[in-house]
Amino acid sequence: MSDFKLMIVEDNDTDLDSCRDCIKDFEQEMGCNIELVICKTIDEAFKKLDMTFDGAIIDIKLDTQGTGDEGNKVLDEIKKTNLRIPVAVLTATPSSVDMKSNYIGVFKKGSSGSSYTDLLYQFWEIYNTGLTRIMGGRGKIEESLGRVFNENLMPEQYRKKWIEYGKEDASRTEKALLRHALSHLFQLLDDDCDSYLPEEVYLIPPLTSEIKTGCIVTEKESGCRFVVMTPACDLVIRTCGDRNTDRILIVNIDTLADVFPDYKEPGFKKNKLENAVKNKKSYYHFLPETNFFDGGFVNFRKLSTLEIDKFKTQYGEPIIQISPSFVKDMVARFSAYYARQGQPEINFSSFLNPVQPMQEKT
Repeated sequence: MSDFKLMIVEDNDTDLDSCRDCIKDFEQEMGCNIELVICKTIDEAFKKLDMTFDGAIIDIKLDTQGTGDEGNKVLDEIKKTNLRIPVAVLTATPSSVDMKSNYIGVFKKGSSGSSYTDLLYQFWEIYNTGLTRIMGGRGKIEESLGRVFNENLMPEQYRKKWIEYGKEDASRTEKALLRHALSHLFQLLDDDCDSYLPEEVYLIPPLTSEIKTGCIVTEKESGCRFVVMTPACDLVIRTCGDRNTDRILIVNIDTLADVFPDYKEPGFKKNKLENAVKNKKSYYHFLPETNFFDGGFVNFRKLSTLEIDKFKTQYGEPIIQISPSFVKDMVARFSAYYARQGQPEINFSSFLNPVQPMQEKT
């Protein structure tokens, strides 16, 4: 049976009994085991909060003698301590909730879709993705980070040089060590042959508003999508605050209908689409569709450049960033397309059908 750890911050005994009953029924239906941790006060919640929880149900008004928004202090503590826990707020006073990004929702007690069973189903769906095990304190990332710490960073022969760097510039060294640790972590997590899912191709929203190679932007006037193909080394902001370029190179993202206008017609040959999706057309690079992006084909033949200020005015900030692993492949194919040189046509027929020498007359 799967183990699921749930915290409930609630001081109403009737509501707690209802939660226990719903959990028993849910365990039997789903074949799982739910460990329920009850906190009737915010002090109890503060003591028990950690990264081991797969979810938390929080009431806002915990004390009839209090201010009526005690649960917000628990929400603030989760945010302040960077606890990666999905939260459902179940309260009679939803208007008093301070909105946070890790909510699965704010629910009013007694309203439709707000029962404990409804919330359990939502938590369970998230749990089955592995999100809380990955980002929590007991998943693959924690295991891999422990290995990197013990095997790659802490041994004396490796940490000595980092200590020297730290004496020179502690802030710079910390950033460099973070990049170094992430490189090790990525290698550990990427060491398999599983097929990637479409959502893994993109980072959304982008973690930075800076222009990066592989970021996707929308032209404000037309609504068309473009991908930035300026080399990464030119986009880096140097110590002086400048870049190595004053122009941004962008490439059109054609829609499926742009590339194959007849793809819905009965006689359309699906192998044409299959070849394009598998990047067998040298001048197209396929971007898969997701629920937040329509996808399409980066058309290497449709490119343009414009000054950075004009770019920011016409396109604004990036809406999506293509993941580094996929950017590398796209840039490599873009470079290969424009590196083609070809060669003069050779008359191969003379090699395939050599002329027979004439026999001398006797």
